[in-house]
Amino acid sequence: MASMIPVEQVEIFGSGVLRAEGVVIDKEGNAWGGGRNGIVYKVSPDGVVHGVAQLPDRAIPNGVTLDRAGNFVYCDLRHKAVMRLSQDGKVSLVADHAGDFPISIPNFASYDAEGNLYVSNSSSQPGREVFKEFVNPQPNGAVVRIRPDGRGEVVATGIYFANGTAIDPNEDAVYVLESSRNDCVRIQIKKDGSFGPPEIYAKDFPALPDGMAFDVDRNLYITLPGVPENGKLEPRNRVIKVDPNGNWETFVHDPDGTALAFPTNCAFGGPDMQDLFIANLEGDHMNKVRTPVRGHPLYHQR
Repeated sequence: MASMIPVEQVEIFGSGVLRAEGVVIDKEGNAWGGGRNGIVYKVSPDGVVHGVAQLPDRAIPNGVTLDRAGNFVYCDLRHKAVMRLSQDGKVSLVADHAGDFPISIPNFASYDAEGNLYVSNSSSQPGREVFKEFVNPQPNGAVVRIRPDGRGEVVATGIYFANGTAIDPNEDAVYVLESSRNDCVRIQIKKDGSFGPPEIYAKDFPALPDGMAFDVDRNLYITLPGVPENGKLEPRNRVIKVDPNGNWETFVHDPDGTALAFPTNCAFGGPDMQDLFIANLEGDHMNKVRTPVRGHPLYHQR
C-alpha cells in the first residue's frame, strides 16, 4: 500500500461551500454538495463555487449522490426521506419507506449498476436519543434498498449507527460504516437477490468513520472526522485506506486542521479519476487530494 500523503498536498478546493456533509463528482468534473444551510453547491473543476438551489422547507441534506440523469439525490434529515433535486430545480420524493420499514435517519445512499439505491438508516431511535449510542453502542441501524420502480426492502438490520455506504466494484456486496463501533461491515449481495448477514470487514479505526469511496483496486478510502468526548465530537481530521483484506493505514492526517475540517465524505473524480474530493462538515471548503490510483467510477460516472 502507498505511504501517507503529506497534509501539504491536500488542496483547499471550493472555498465558499459551507458545512457540506456529502460530496459527489459528476461526469463533467463538477463537485456537488449540500450545505447544512440547505444550499446545493456545484463547484466547477477550477474551484469556482455556484449555489445551484436553496432546498425547500428547511431541508437538511446529509449524504448525496447523482443518478444517471444528473439529478441530485440527497438524504434529507429534516424530512426523514431520500429526495431528488432535478436539473430544472424541482424537488421530489424518492422514498421515505422501504416496504413497511420507515426511513427515520437517512444517512447515505449508493447506487449499484442496476440503479438500485442502497440507503443507510443510522438508527430507529428518535432525535437526541441517537447520540447516546456513541457512548453506549446499540444495533438500531439498518440498510434498505430502493428499486428503480420505487419498491423497497430491508437489506439488513442490527447495524451500529449505520453511516456511509459503498458498493463493491465487483457488485457483489454493499459496505456500511458503523460509526458507533469504529468499523466497517460487508453485506453480500447474492445472485438470487437475497443478502448475507453483516460481517465485519475492517475494524479498530482510530476515530469515528463517516464516508468512503473505492478505488479500482478495491481499496477503500474512509473519512474519520472525530471522536465523541464529553458529549460532543472532537476533531481528528483523518482519512484511512483499507486494503481488500480489511487492513488499514493512515492515508492523510491533519491534526491541526490546516486543510481538513471534520471530513465527512469523499468521492473520486477529475479527468483521470485520480483526484479524491473530501467534504468538510465544519468547514467552508472542500478538499482535493491527488492519488496514485484511479477511483472506481460510480453509477452516474460510467
